[in-house]
Amino acid sequence: MSELSFAELGLDPAVLEAVSAVGYETPTPIQAQTIPALLAGKHLLGVAQTGTGKTAAFALPLLSRIDASVTDPQILVLAPTRELAIQVAEAFTTYASKFRNFHVLPIYGGQDFFPQIKGLRRGAQVIVGTPGRMLDHLRKGTLKLDGLKALVLDEADEMLRMGFIDDVEAILAKTPQNCQRALFSATMPPQIKKVANTYLRDAVEVRIESETRTVERISQFVLPVYAERKLDALTRILEVEPFDGAIIFVRTKAETTLLAEKLSARGHAVAPLNGDLNQRQREQTVEDLKSGKKDIIVATDVAARGLDVPRITHVINYDVPYDTEAYIHRTGRTGRAGREGKAILLVTPRERSWLRTLERATNSPMQAYQLPSPVELKKMREEQFETQLLGFAEDGKLAKAMALLDEIAERNEMDTAMVAGALACWLEASQPGSLPLEQPEALPEISANAPPRRERQGGRPGGKPGYKPGFKKGPKGRGGPGPKGKPPGKGGKPAGKRPPRQADAKR
Repeated sequence: MSELSFAELGLDPAVLEAVSAVGYETPTPIQAQTIPALLAGKHLLGVAQTGTGKTAAFALPLLSRIDASVTDPQILVLAPTRELAIQVAEAFTTYASKFRNFHVLPIYGGQDFFPQIKGLRRGAQVIVGTPGRMLDHLRKGTLKLDGLKALVLDEADEMLRMGFIDDVEAILAKTPQNCQRALFSATMPPQIKKVANTYLRDAVEVRIESETRTVERISQFVLPVYAERKLDALTRILEVEPFDGAIIFVRTKAETTLLAEKLSARGHAVAPLNGDLNQRQREQTVEDLKSGKKDIIVATDVAARGLDVPRITHVINYDVPYDTEAYIHRTGRTGRAGREGKAILLVTPRERSWLRTLERATNSPMQAYQLPSPVELKKMREEQFETQLLGFAEDGKLAKAMALLDEIAERNEMDTAMVAGALACWLEASQPGSLPLEQPEALPEISANAPPRRERQGGRPGGKPGYKPGFKKGPKGRGGPGPKGKPPGKGGKPAGKRPPRQADAKR
């Protein structure tokens, strides 16, 4: 990892502000080498695995060089799949969040042409899409590249494998001669080399050799969970896992403090660790973890760099890391000094595409993590409560406590067991959750083929194809209520079969 800061790389102030808001602190190796070259306007050939931070490596410098006041396409990014195109488009949107009147448009197959054409007519400075659909728009004349300043080929070898290389070359041939070009590929097969030699002459070459394995003593698990239930899932993991020390990784500095406060309220000995803490505070936090004063640290990747605490038995990735190197670094915080370690990744439906990338980078498939069922969890809580209760059987004050309860029972003509039950209820009232009286709620399961919730909602990148934001569906038919006093349907006509897609586009 580079010791440079993003501020030292010469990025546009608006881009730098967005980077800071996201919580990035220092660039990854590929970012440190790529950003200066692209800022200088040079062609670039990047050889790096997926997940090394290359999206930011090309997005940040290219955004720093565009004219945000011009709405014509200035940056074109080709990606092999719809999912990657959406992911890259979202990244550009995040990095350009401080620009005014800025638009990023993802275009890909499987979606109606109409909303894409509408977006192109409205104007977008950045176009991200798959080669086939991009070429369709070029042939239709709905996409024009006259003012294009930069073109990026992301995962070129994957596009070759999927049979898109001819489309890619056809698009490259239509770009202006003075267009800056960047090509990123994990491997460099002959056809990709040919493309690079033809369209990226005198390119700066950046090669990143990423780590490829995690420690064999570390068991890796993945738990699919909806974003709004991540805290519930984390709480149960911490309840059922027999950890000594644990480190929980999140993406931003603000989240370290927020999550640490929530876990502390649940009775855990926890502290945040982030870049806003001074060196003395960081050292004290790590020392508290080593000595056992704290059992859990909630940290960002940068803050936990080089952290070596042998008692860390568990690493929990509360947020999916930005790149594979960060994941490898995170998991390496456990399984140290010859001990066994466990790494658990919480992944939302929208992040599942990352699993294959992470498994390929670590050369180790992840096992499905199984949370106990509500019945099993209640039984476990009862056993833990019983163990804690019996731990006081040897307490020196036990005889006095028993005598006190006997006196209360005798005065009130009650059974001693009833008095003990009342004492337990008082404990539950003063410390909610102390007694395992209620069966815990079951967390919703996510099936392997369940679509991301955001895709089902539509209206944003990754939305349901053909879905129009703001279109309200009536009680019957597609058109909602017609003119006053008339039944649902177009112009008051009875709702019948769904009209052809072309008719939808003309409405």
